[in-house]
Amino acid sequence: MNIFNGASSLSFLWRGIAACCLLSACGGEDDTTASSGILGMQGSITANMHDYAVSGTTLFLKAEGITAPAKDKITYQWSIADPASSYIWGQVIKYQFPDSGNAATVSVTLTGTSDGYYSTATTKAITLIEDSFAATVKGLAEGASTFIDTRDGQTYLYTRIGNYDWMTQNLNWAGADTGRSYKNESEYDIIFGRLYSWNEATTACPDGWDLPDTVAWNDLGKTLNDDVPVTFESYWPKLGSYATANAVIREKKLWPYDPNNTKENKQGWNALPAGEFSGGIFSGNGRYGHWWSATPDPDKTAYAYSRYIIYNNASFYFVDRHKQSYLSVRCVKM
Repeated sequence: MNIFNGASSLSFLWRGIAACCLLSACGGEDDTTASSGILGMQGSITANMHDYAVSGTTLFLKAEGITAPAKDKITYQWSIADPASSYIWGQVIKYQFPDSGNAATVSVTLTGTSDGYYSTATTKAITLIEDSFAATVKGLAEGASTFIDTRDGQTYLYTRIGNYDWMTQNLNWAGADTGRSYKNESEYDIIFGRLYSWNEATTACPDGWDLPDTVAWNDLGKTLNDDVPVTFESYWPKLGSYATANAVIREKKLWPYDPNNTKENKQGWNALPAGEFSGGIFSGNGRYGHWWSATPDPDKTAYAYSRYIIYNNASFYFVDRHKQSYLSVRCVKM
């Protein structure tokens, strides 16, 4: 773990000595208590701490959100366990996340104090990941092949299912500002891929690959259904469970447990719960995955067809969605 703030080297050394004294006196526990005061701070203390972080990366973490008292009246303390406990003071700090072998999560507590005010704090448990899907996500089907997207050099897993090669992870291409990161946090892209509007999705796949149309989806459904044909414009009983991967990151399950979805992942399609962005709101990550079809709804020009899987049901559902919704993308080729 590596922490710096923006103060002079002498000031930083003095604060480091103070932090060591604090740790020595308290046996490693944070001894900062609420300021004795009668006023509550206005606003909510926040920082740019994401749900995931790539191990070994360095970020500037900034405290903000408090509107009163004035900024120069507030002392900010960061307590970081990764797994050792360390303390640093300052509104902005520079922090290097540890290598993944040393910790699975980093717990950060940010506390703001000011004379005459009650203190305020926020805590975040940040899960460490690697810089690629294959290195980060475990519990996937084995035996997949790989290809490289020449546009950005990313490597993707794919496998033959029925009459098509299917990407067995969601597309994560951000060219020309295409797509969105879940919660606007780019670390989600490594695990779940990006989310795309339908118009973006129709042109987002790498050269030689396509957004699956009704024919390709039906072929997938038939293969999952032991070669019994299915109809695209219907929900597929059991096939959602057959397509879902019981995936984990550092023993953290990406899908919640539910006995109705047994996550059998029969053909290695590796469905993950990426969620969506619709109506200005991100929702569903950790609960459902939702994928575009290339086929528009012939009766509603603003809509196109899609399929989704939810954690507490075995079906692979069919629905039409507004083209301005942002869903996941899987690409196929014959």
